[in-house]
Amino acid sequence: MKQSVGLYQEQTLKLAMTQELKQAITLLQYSSHELLDFLQEQSLENPLLELKELEAPREFAASRVKRLRQRSKAGAKQGFSIENFSRHGETLHHHLKQQLLDSGLAENPLQLIKRMIDYIDENGYLQEETKTIAQQLRVPTQEVEQAIVGIQSLEPAGVGAKDLKECLLLQLKRLPNRSHLAEKILEEDFTLFAEKAWKSLAKKHGISLKEIQEVHDEIVKLHPRPGNLYETTEKPRYIIPDLIVQQHHHQFIVSLNEEIVPQITINEKYKSSFSSQGEVDAYLQEKLQQCQWIVKSIEHRKHTLVKVMEEIVSAQLSFFLNGPSFLKPLTLKDIAERLNVHESTVSRATKEKYVQTPFGLFELKYFFSQSLTGKFDEEKSTKQVQQLVEELVKAEDKRKPLSDQQLTNLLQKEYSIAISRRTVAKYRDLLNIPSSSMRKRYD
Repeated sequence: MKQSVGLYQEQTLKLAMTQELKQAITLLQYSSHELLDFLQEQSLENPLLELKELEAPREFAASRVKRLRQRSKAGAKQGFSIENFSRHGETLHHHLKQQLLDSGLAENPLQLIKRMIDYIDENGYLQEETKTIAQQLRVPTQEVEQAIVGIQSLEPAGVGAKDLKECLLLQLKRLPNRSHLAEKILEEDFTLFAEKAWKSLAKKHGISLKEIQEVHDEIVKLHPRPGNLYETTEKPRYIIPDLIVQQHHHQFIVSLNEEIVPQITINEKYKSSFSSQGEVDAYLQEKLQQCQWIVKSIEHRKHTLVKVMEEIVSAQLSFFLNGPSFLKPLTLKDIAERLNVHESTVSRATKEKYVQTPFGLFELKYFFSQSLTGKFDEEKSTKQVQQLVEELVKAEDKRKPLSDQQLTNLLQKEYSIAISRRTVAKYRDLLNIPSSSMRKRYD
């Protein structure tokens, strides 16, 4: 075989990823928080880039919520759900220490209790071993035990408990009308009660199932995590919608939430100082080009987000008219084909983006789900089936709750959805719905 070396001309096609295209793709997948961070970073590096100041996060969220409430006329359908609130107020540790100011305790136990409050977790539990606390604080175990009693006398009731059983017992003992039966059952048979082995409990304590039901109803009013009633030390995370869908007459209008992205302008003072030569001018020219790229990329991002959301509204019209239970099967590919773009573009556009609808705040990914094939080849969204399971359980007779097989039969009979009992059980678990035996009431 002869081999030769030479110069040959060949024509090929190759996709070149320009810097501008890379930037547009990157900005499209940014969440609103990431985009804001990116723009602030660019404004520090680029003297030509100026950003209009946004409101501080807390004030912005509050004012934005107020405006969204005023704009939404359809919110009354399901109760307007705004989830972009974060709780602000007193922390549990601060609340406990404030109560010690008027406690009248001597200095030594007071200081020990203050130090021990820091061991309480965000749920209100003191799970560290008494001996361990005593060793770490270098005090006798007996003093630690007395301090625990002092902590457990504070508000909220149940704080300072080592486990759920003690937490509930502490709360029961604080009730104006104490139920000694409830205290006895929790004290002696907490596991049986938690497993809802009520017939065994009734036989052991010589009481009726109705009496145990009354004990249960009293206990479920208590707080299993009393610390959750207070602010945590974590920085609150705000969820502010990127898009807003509003109904106007018989149409749904999609608009971009312009208030979450600062307005970008070019510093005319620097721009007007350009001349035809010089390294400084070359530097400024490069920065001007960067500004133009950023502006163009953000405009492309806005256009894409709105177009994607408009197609989602069109595909999920029944949801926007009637609510979450009418969600249909939808894939990223479906929207991509409607817009004649690549599926990855839709994936980036829906990543960590939120939309405010008449039925509340939803992540865009929420509108995409798999489908189940039912009778007559009808397709039902898995989320819709879960919604139906939840509604059937809510409407059931709690004295005779529906078994998983009965739920399966009802779905097939009433909604022409043919799925297995095992699938219904899986959906029930995902919805945190107990089994039929655990849902049964003995009124």
